[in-house]
Amino acid sequence: MLRKTLFRTLTFAALLLPPAIRADETNNWSFEIAPYLWVAGFEAEASVPEAPGLQGPGTGSSRSVQDFDTRLSGGFMIAAQAQYRSVGILVDFNWLRLDTESVNPGTLYSSVNLRTDFFYNTAALTYELPLRGKFHAEVQAGARIWSVSTDFEMESGELPGFQSSNSETWVNGLVGVALRYDLTRHWVLIGRGTVGGFSNSSIQWDLFAGVGYQFSNWCMATLGYRYLYEDYTHDSFTFNARANGALLGVVFRF
Repeated sequence: MLRKTLFRTLTFAALLLPPAIRADETNNWSFEIAPYLWVAGFEAEASVPEAPGLQGPGTGSSRSVQDFDTRLSGGFMIAAQAQYRSVGILVDFNWLRLDTESVNPGTLYSSVNLRTDFFYNTAALTYELPLRGKFHAEVQAGARIWSVSTDFEMESGELPGFQSSNSETWVNGLVGVALRYDLTRHWVLIGRGTVGGFSNSSIQWDLFAGVGYQFSNWCMATLGYRYLYEDYTHDSFTFNARANGALLGVVFRF
């Protein structure tokens, strides 16, 4: 039997590639890489196996969120884009690990621990629209792969110990747009948004808006705000995640 549990953590790092900085028009090929720090609040609700003894009178089906402490224990992210003239390909790899443990497990079990790995990877084709002037736009179409795996462990107390693992992987198509407006030679407004899922069992969107300062044709610093939402249901598995916060990074182009 599955039940839902809620994770909360305060900060984590992520990578997001903003719209392209000004290109050298004499070079048909360009490559970009963008390390980012995303200081965000993260909440996720997912299905995990129900442990024996937690159902029944007086026990309830799950404990309150206050009984658990969640912390970030690992993460790795990288994003890059290769572009030939107006056509390009964007890839984005993200991994996040959360460890959740009981603060007051009670007497049935001496401790309750849950380790959860989140993978969300994006690949998309991009096309820069043939616009002139200060406004620039790029459209995107691709797919995002999500994978959520949990290792659930309850150490013996009045009841014997219990261990279980659960994993789910799914793929959603997505479309998006990246925008840039040149305020001055150095200052730009930037924005990016994608939406995907397009079904009753899955919906997702990812939004970013901010400002950039272009030091040169190959380097730009950005500061903005990102919001990520994912809602997925399949059979008895459910996953709902929300993350939002300030994002600071640097784009390198060569």
